[in-house]
Amino acid sequence: MSPAKKIIKHQEKGYIPRALALDILDEVVRKNVSPDDRLEFYLKKENYRSLPKEDIALCKSIVMITLRRWGHIEQILYNYLKKSVRSHSPRIHLIMMTAICQLIFMQSPPYAVVNLAIIQTKNDKKSYKLKNLVNAVLRRVSDDIEEYNDDQFDNVELIPKWMLERWKNYYTSDEINQIASSLVNIPPLDITLKKIDEKIAEDLGGECIVPGNIRFKKYGFIPDIKYYHDGKWWVQDIAASMPVRIIQNEINNKNIVDLCAAPGGKTANLIDAGAKVTAIESNIDRISLLKTNLKRLNFEADIIHADGTKWSTKLKYDGVLIDAPCSSTGVMRRNPDILRRKNHNLDYLTNLQHKLLINGIKLLKKGGFLLYCTCSLEKEEGEFQIDRILDERDDIELRKIQKKDFVLFQEFIHPNGYLRILPNTIGDGGNDGFFISILQKK
Repeated sequence: MSPAKKIIKHQEKGYIPRALALDILDEVVRKNVSPDDRLEFYLKKENYRSLPKEDIALCKSIVMITLRRWGHIEQILYNYLKKSVRSHSPRIHLIMMTAICQLIFMQSPPYAVVNLAIIQTKNDKKSYKLKNLVNAVLRRVSDDIEEYNDDQFDNVELIPKWMLERWKNYYTSDEINQIASSLVNIPPLDITLKKIDEKIAEDLGGECIVPGNIRFKKYGFIPDIKYYHDGKWWVQDIAASMPVRIIQNEINNKNIVDLCAAPGGKTANLIDAGAKVTAIESNIDRISLLKTNLKRLNFEADIIHADGTKWSTKLKYDGVLIDAPCSSTGVMRRNPDILRRKNHNLDYLTNLQHKLLINGIKLLKKGGFLLYCTCSLEKEEGEFQIDRILDERDDIELRKIQKKDFVLFQEFIHPNGYLRILPNTIGDGGNDGFFISILQKK
C-alpha cells in the first residue's frame, strides 16, 4: 500500500477532537461558514457522532481560540518558517496553527500536542510528506514556550488590515484598541431573566449586571444551567438586551411587529415587556428555531414566514422592531470567524437594511415608533442608514434616546440621540458592540 493510501489508526487519546477542530476550521476559512453550523454538521457524521461532551468542549476551544488569536499565532509560526505553506498545503498550515494555539494559548501538554499534530499530518493524503517540517517547527515552538506571553502581542494586529483601515476613518486609536481588546478573551455567558422570575437571580448564582441580567464567568453545557428547561431565562448579551430595554415601559398591550425575528432574543424581550408581537422571519429554518425558543420560554407570538422588506398588511402598528441583518462586526468577540472573512458585502447588507426601514415605516401608525438596531460597528449600517432615511423622508423624525430609560452605556448616547455601544465598555467580561436608534412617525 502506498504511503498516500496508508490509514493511520486513531486510537491516540485526544486525536478525534483535534481532527474535528481541523475539519471545522478548514471549512470556516475556505467557505466563510459558521463554526457552530459546521460543528452541528460534523457531529452527525459517523467519525464524530459519539464524541463525549468534554471532547466537544476541547474541539470548540481549539477552534475558537485559533480564530480569536489567528494574527498572533501566524506571527509565532512565521518565526520558525522561512516560507509559508498556506498556499500549497492549507491543511498543514492549519495543523500547525491549531498546535501553536494549544501550546501557547491553551497551555496543553507539549508532547501530546506535537505528537497528535504529526499524526494529523501523516493522515493528510496531499501533504503527509511534510511531517518532518511539522515536527521540527512544533518542537522548536514547544522549546520556546516560556518566551511567549500576552504582553508582547498587539491586539490591534488581530483585526484584518482592510477592516482596520476602514475603522481608522470613524474611530480613534483608543477606541480601536478597546475594540481589539475585546477579541482576546473568551466572553462570559449573559442571560436575560423573565420579569416575573427575577427573584431567581440569587438562586442561579453568577453576577447581576443590572436587574434582570445575569452573567456567568464559568459555565458548561448551557441546557444544564438551572431553570433552562423551565423557560425562565434566555441567552442574550447585555448590549443586545438594551434596544427593547429602552422602550420597555411604553409597549405593554401595544401591537409590535418584529421584522427580523429569529432567533428570538429581542422578540422575547418584547413579549416579556407585555407587547403583542407579530414576528416576521424570511428563513424557514430560522422560523423553526424561533418557534423552539419561544416555546421553551412559554411565550406566544403571531409568527409569519415572509420577507420583512415586502410583507404588508392593512393593520398599522404601534411599533416596529428591526434588528437588521448586518456584518456582525460588533459581536466578533463571540464569533471570531468574522475576522477571517474577506469582506462583509456591505453594499448588499446596507441595501437590505434600507428596504427594511422603508417597509417598517409603512407599517407604523402615526405617532408610532421604529426601533432600529444592528450588532455592527460599521457606520454604514448604523448612523449613515439613519441619516439617509431622515434625508429621504419628511414623515419621520429621530427620537432622542433618554438616559432615564436605562442605566448602562449612557455615555454612548450621541448628541443626535442614537446610541453607539462599543465592545468591552463594561468591566469584568465586556460586552458586544451595538447601534440603536428610534424613529418616530409624524
